[in-house]
Amino acid sequence: MNSHEFHELTHYVMDSPASPPASLFAGGFDDWRSRARLAHFLAMPELKKHDEAIELFRSVVEVEIDEENPEQVEEKVYALQRLSSCLREDKKYDDALHYINLAVQLVESTDYLYKYILRGEVWADRWNLLYNKQDIETAENEIDEKIRVFENLDVKHNSYLYYGYRFKAQLMATGLMKEEALNYMRKALSFMDIPEKYKPAIEKAFSATHNNVAWILNTIDHACPSPEKIHWDI
Repeated sequence: MNSHEFHELTHYVMDSPASPPASLFAGGFDDWRSRARLAHFLAMPELKKHDEAIELFRSVVEVEIDEENPEQVEEKVYALQRLSSCLREDKKYDDALHYINLAVQLVESTDYLYKYILRGEVWADRWNLLYNKQDIETAENEIDEKIRVFENLDVKHNSYLYYGYRFKAQLMATGLMKEEALNYMRKALSFMDIPEKYKPAIEKAFSATHNNVAWILNTIDHACPSPEKIHWDI
């Protein structure tokens, strides 16, 4: 991609229903953050620019950032995470795993409490890819290690444990083990900061009497607040 194509794509995105402000891309083609931001919009399914998004995301992989700047760290982690998810959509699981591993490495290189990125969610992307590659044992071992390290610490709202137990719940659902799946999901939610107004709908979802466990877990997910909109301690 060259600067002319980049310029055309910024206008394509700004003229789309997403309608982001031009200031997001003010740095132009030579600015890695502008390229990453454009890629996030191009990756939206309705814009049908999947390949262009991947190309732009790949262009930021080798960029050196200031790791003393939490905003730069977060923006690069987010780009790597989204690149991985795009490749996962294409079923290119090895490539996707490579980039999510880079995201994990970068997100764990600091002790920042990020504004948007959740460490547990980045790890969950890795675990889901390991599931796709049929390496469930590695995923479970990593989750068990997170539980061993964090569960007895005084860290109430813990994204590692929320996503770890949620993954275990989903594994139980694939085996149609309803009681075990719901127990793990309750454990996951115990590490989430859930406002009172959400709790009646969550309990209603848990009380479903049918045995479609995956449907129940999906209903619970939808009844919960969006993880990026609530407080996390880690």
